[in-house]
Amino acid sequence: MRARKKFVAAALLVPLLTGLAACGQAQEATQGLDRASEQLQDAKQGFDTCFHALNAASFMPNFADPEKAKADAQAKVDELRQLADKTADQTLRQNLLDVQQSVQQVADGEISMDSSNDWTTAQLEKYQQVVTTCSRQGG
Repeated sequence: MRARKKFVAAALLVPLLTGLAACGQAQEATQGLDRASEQLQDAKQGFDTCFHALNAASFMPNFADPEKAKADAQAKVDELRQLADKTADQTLRQNLLDVQQSVQQVADGEISMDSSNDWTTAQLEKYQQVVTTCSRQGG
């Protein structure tokens, strides 16, 4: 009779222990999903930042209309500064500040139609630096 009680007790403990093990596995799986969710959120934030950075850095004014070019450039300078201030990646931040300084030249009226070719070439190089930085973040 005593052996039977031990057998019944053991039989009742097996599902309990199995349930505890399954609970531990479920908890580990939940933690794994939480980590994956955080990584996905970080990746999304990086993608969003790079999307805005690439859009802002691609600024190319219409030098045929100097007043509009200056006004558009000033708006872009402000956008680039705000974006750089919000960017955690220091390389991307510096890239954006380099673009911002270049665009500031247009806003200040320092770039004319005659000097726009040199400015455009330099601006494209700065844009390429943003592209390179963003591609490294994605890869």
